[in-house]
Amino acid sequence: MAVCNFPQTSPPIGQASTSCLRKFTIHFRRPDKLKQNHNAPYKGEYGFDWLRDEYIYPIEMVYFDEVINSQNPVPINTYIELCKEHKKLKNAYLSDSCKPHGQDYYPAWLSIFACNVQGKNSNAGSQIHQAGVYLDLQLDEIDEIISDGTEIIFKPSKPCLKITPDKISISEFLLNSKKKRTLDSKNNQPQIYYYLLENAVKIVCQGDTLRQHEEIKVFAKLGSDEYEVGQLNVYKNDKICKANLFVINVITEHDYNNNKIMPPSPPSLKYILNNQSFNQALINVEIKVIEDFDLYALKVKTQDQDIINLLNYIAQPYANLDPGLILNELNKLYDRYGKNRPKDPTKPNQFLGINDHGHKNTYLLLTGIKIRNGDSRGYSTISNYAFKHSCVIYHHFTNDDITIPHEIAHTFSLPHTFERFAGPEFYPFHKGYTDNYMDYPNYLDKAKHDAANKYQNKTYSFCKWQWDEMRKDESLENNEKK
Repeated sequence: MAVCNFPQTSPPIGQASTSCLRKFTIHFRRPDKLKQNHNAPYKGEYGFDWLRDEYIYPIEMVYFDEVINSQNPVPINTYIELCKEHKKLKNAYLSDSCKPHGQDYYPAWLSIFACNVQGKNSNAGSQIHQAGVYLDLQLDEIDEIISDGTEIIFKPSKPCLKITPDKISISEFLLNSKKKRTLDSKNNQPQIYYYLLENAVKIVCQGDTLRQHEEIKVFAKLGSDEYEVGQLNVYKNDKICKANLFVINVITEHDYNNNKIMPPSPPSLKYILNNQSFNQALINVEIKVIEDFDLYALKVKTQDQDIINLLNYIAQPYANLDPGLILNELNKLYDRYGKNRPKDPTKPNQFLGINDHGHKNTYLLLTGIKIRNGDSRGYSTISNYAFKHSCVIYHHFTNDDITIPHEIAHTFSLPHTFERFAGPEFYPFHKGYTDNYMDYPNYLDKAKHDAANKYQNKTYSFCKWQWDEMRKDESLENNEKK
C-alpha cells in the first residue's frame, strides 16, 4: 500500500480527506464514573489533568471579575475564557512532539503510584493503584470517520507502563452516538464533532517506577499506514514526597462535668489525605500525632491573659469573628504550650515556632469555634504571599473532605485558583467555576448574589502545575528542589 502524505492543514470538519487514513485526534479523559470503583463518581482517587475547553475558549458565562478586586468586582456579563491568562496556560500544556495533522495538541496528564516494585526503589511503590485506573477515550473528528478497519494502537514509552487493551478498532467508537460541542458560545461556532468511549482503557504502572515523565503515544493504523493521533503524559513516580502531619484538637470549652468538649472529628482523615487529594501529587501524608490542646484547662492552670482574651473573644454570641486573628492567636499559644512543637536542629533542647523555617512538620488545628464571618471554613497562615506550616478548620467543617485538603494545600504553597498575584508559575481563573480543590464553591451571579459552583461538593482535583508546586514545598520530606 502506498504511503499516505498528510497535508499540513486540515480540511473542514465533515469533508473527507483523500489520504488513506481518515483524520482525527484521540484524547484521554477522566470518566464521570470510575469503573475500578464500582461506577462511583471521581473523588480524587488518582491524578488526572487536562486542558478543559472552557479554560481557553469563551464557553462559560461569567458575570463579574472578582480576580482583580474581590471587594469591588467588575461587571463582565459575557461568555469568556475561565483562565485569565489562557494563552500562557495553553503553552504550559502544549506538546512539542505530538502535532497530529499539523495541529497543536495538548496531552492530558496522569499520575499514579507504581505497584509491585522490586529492588532499591521499592519504597516508592504503593498498592493504591495496583488494580489500574480506567480512562475514557475521546475521538475528535477532522474527517468524518467510518468503519474502515482503522485500529487505534497504544505505545507506552516504558515496559512498566501498561495499557489494556493495547489496540481498539475504530468501529468501537461508532457503536456510540456522535456528539457535538461548541467552542465559542457567543457565536455558536466552531463546532467539534466527537465520539466518547467510556472507561475504554486501563492503565497501570507495574514492576518499576518512572524516573522521568513518560508517555503513551496513540497511533491510527490502516494496513501498513500509521500516523500519530494523540498522547497521554504520565507523571514520574520514582520519588514520593512525605508530609508529617500533626493533628491538634483545640479545646475551648468543658461541659458541666468538666469534660472536654471536642471539636467534630473528620471521618477517615488518613483516607481523605492519601486516597482523595495529595495522592494526586504523589505525596504521602503521615499522621504523626493527634494531640488535645486544651486551652480551657490551660486558662485555669496558668491564668495566661492571652488565653483569657482569646476565649472571651470567641465567646461573643454575635461577634463577626476574624478567622485570621484566631489562627494567629492559636499559633502563638501553641508555640508557648504545645506538646509537639518542632525541635530546633541547631540548638538541643530548644524549639522552633510552628511557622518557622527549618522543620518538616505541618499542623492541622481543628476547633469547635463557630465563625460568623461569611462562609469561613478554615484559614491558613500566610506572610508576604508565602504560606507557612499551620492551618485551622472551624466548627462543622472539621469533618469536611474538601475543606481539610484545601487548607492543608495552602500550607504546601498553593494559593486559590483565583488569586491574581500568586506568581509566574500559577494561572488565575475566574472564581467559582472549576472542580479544583483550591477554588471556592460559589461565584457572583447577574444579581450580584452568591450562586453555587456547578461542581459544588465535587471539587476534588488538582492541576498538574499544582502537583509540581506542592512537591517543591519545604515542609515535605524528599521534596523536589526549587
